[in-house]
Amino acid sequence: EVRGTLQPLWFRPIEPYIPQKVQIIAANGLLYISTARGLYALDADTGEIAWIYATEMPLGHSPTIDHGVAYVSGFDHKLHAIDAIAGPGPNNEPLWTFEAAAGFETNPLLVNGMVYAGNRDGYMYAVYANDHPDRGTLAWRFKTDGPILFSAAYQDNTIYFASNDAHAYALDAIDGS
Repeated sequence: EVRGTLQPLWFRPIEPYIPQKVQIIAANGLLYISTARGLYALDADTGEIAWIYATEMPLGHSPTIDHGVAYVSGFDHKLHAIDAIAGPGPNNEPLWTFEAAAGFETNPLLVNGMVYAGNRDGYMYAVYANDHPDRGTLAWRFKTDGPILFSAAYQDNTIYFASNDAHAYALDAIDGS
């Protein structure tokens, strides 16, 4: 319900649960929404569903969109790369997935051809992005003593993040040192 003098241009009910920390991401004339059942892409002008990337487990956070690819992580232990314009392939195939030992609850950080995502298993993962010849494979990982539940930040070739081991970390973005 919209109260007051506001007039909605459109609205779209989405059946799967949308976690509170998920933010809508706008890019390519689409709105990307992570849900408990996958990633939805809606036409920003009309609200029509452009495509859905279905997942069996909830997605952990909002996607990151870069160079026509949507990167999103999930509780299914996977980091997913999906064509951000066309959506998944005919059988719901992503461009690639990377699997870790536990679920991802963070939104991926993408910098210089690398995807960084903290995991509930306590590792910060660096995975080659879709535009790299080794796309979807592990570049490096760094172990902490607690789950990583918050997204990383980047500045001057350094990634910064916190772990539930009560420590903040600063790592070299290229080699994880």
